[in-house]
Amino acid sequence: MASSAPTDHQRYPGLPASDFLYSLDQTPWPAPNKPHYSALPPAIAPIPTAENEDWSSFIGKYYEGSILQFGVASTAAALATAIEHRSDYPELTDEDFTHLLCEGLYSKYLMPITDSVRKFFPEDVVDEDVYSYWKSDFTSMRVVRKLYPGEAAAASIVLMRRRKDDTEFNYEIVALMLQVWNPARNDFDYSDVFRPGDGEAWKVARYFVLQGAIHRINLIDHPAVHFPADTINALTKSVLPKTNLILRVLQPHMWLSLPVDDAVLNGARSIINPNTWYPWCPFVAKGSEVRNLLPFCWMGSEYYAKPQSPPAPYVDPYFADHTKAYPAFRFSPTPADIPSHYGEFLRRYFEPIRAFTGGVVDHLSDQEWREAGFWADAIAPHIPGHPTGADLIGADGNSRNKDLLADLLAHFIWNAAVVHSSDHESLHEMYESMHDVAGTLYRSAMPVPFILRVKPPLKRDYVREAVPVSESELHLVERMERWLEHLMHNTPLSWPMDNMSSHLADQLFYKPHNSLCLAEVGVAPLGGDGNRAYLGFDTPELSALVDRFHADLHALDAALRRNPKQHVVALDVMACSVQY
Repeated sequence: MASSAPTDHQRYPGLPASDFLYSLDQTPWPAPNKPHYSALPPAIAPIPTAENEDWSSFIGKYYEGSILQFGVASTAAALATAIEHRSDYPELTDEDFTHLLCEGLYSKYLMPITDSVRKFFPEDVVDEDVYSYWKSDFTSMRVVRKLYPGEAAAASIVLMRRRKDDTEFNYEIVALMLQVWNPARNDFDYSDVFRPGDGEAWKVARYFVLQGAIHRINLIDHPAVHFPADTINALTKSVLPKTNLILRVLQPHMWLSLPVDDAVLNGARSIINPNTWYPWCPFVAKGSEVRNLLPFCWMGSEYYAKPQSPPAPYVDPYFADHTKAYPAFRFSPTPADIPSHYGEFLRRYFEPIRAFTGGVVDHLSDQEWREAGFWADAIAPHIPGHPTGADLIGADGNSRNKDLLADLLAHFIWNAAVVHSSDHESLHEMYESMHDVAGTLYRSAMPVPFILRVKPPLKRDYVREAVPVSESELHLVERMERWLEHLMHNTPLSWPMDNMSSHLADQLFYKPHNSLCLAEVGVAPLGGDGNRAYLGFDTPELSALVDRFHADLHALDAALRRNPKQHVVALDVMACSVQY
């Protein structure tokens, strides 16, 4: 039997309603997003009542019970930073700068240099027989132009290189350049090329690079971990019967995710609320402006390269020549190649998950394979690049691609558990000084510069200068901070209130708060808890697969601990699903 593409709101045919998780009015389906999210993956509606109730019990109460504690801790951390660094961000060495961009979370942005970028660095791309050249691109910040008073932003590109015979991800940052919006000219000013010997210009320009990186991870790359998977989550629950092994193996890794993502997009107190500022909103512009970054997650830089319908906030000819900087989202069932220690961590965790799902696929019945083709056809129209039913079971319905299905299942689990947890743990650790088991400091807290209050460097002879602003545009606390800045004859990169918002965002949103970890997912009979267990995996063969999976995970965690650069997050604090 060949798969036939389902229409909207169509479950696998011929089965009674009682065979599915939810009644039809509670079943989640892909839906058009609200206008200010028109360039994002589909929204999901409705969010089942039972899942919203779980969100309230496991997440909502956590926020309600912690907000005061987090507010006090964030204020204390901001004041401590102000005292230690004269209301500045932590000092940034070139070694730390290289670590952030080339080893950790931000290494997601490493891409081979393109001709369109090469032209910015004509004197720096040399010895190409010895070195491969790479870039990190934060020109997405070109679409964040209407900033809060007294604050500054810049788009940036960083050039780095690595020996072609290197196998240990040893990168060297070579140069960088900034692009700064000039409202008087209604165009961008381009900086000189800055290199490590360029004094204050180099020192400050690096913070603007990190500003682009932290905005990018929040509003472009990390949303790609959350939102495309929601369609797979919703349709797995919608079109497959409860007995299907695909649903049973994915269900613990879908838990809490739909209401979490709905709260991000539509919650009244969301960090990207378009209209209202809250103390935990750390961005350099209002929500309505920083949301301009979100389309890069789904539609890529092409969205801003030409007029759209509905119209994009800015049409920027720059992106017509730089469409490869931010490619449109395209699903791949295997991990992306991230050439760094961070990427190696992610890649190595895919292996035991893939071994587990490969074993699960071997247990699918003939009926479950037919349902799998229907499931793939339901997802494919909504997720570019997702395999169709014909890819999975052949046009005749009898050509089963076991490897592809195992990859699809592994990718969902890996993305929800490993990638999501690694992103959050890495973000949180930027705010924390790291100590070994003996209590010895081995890495200081890193700067997370959402807000910068100095003019971006444009020339190599740059002298730090505060962004001019009328006091009438500042609220009372900002006026006090500005007065203190003048009193101390200091030109800080930021003010304590800026850092308080950043620390509060960390405590609320970046710091992991797991409700169920990957290593805690067990088995349950068909009548048991399918949200937090492998439902119906209590047969000896399936239960043995879970035991082996746990053993493989623990063995990998132990092996990775021997190389701290490749031990991004410990297994015992790795969530099983998108829970925050």
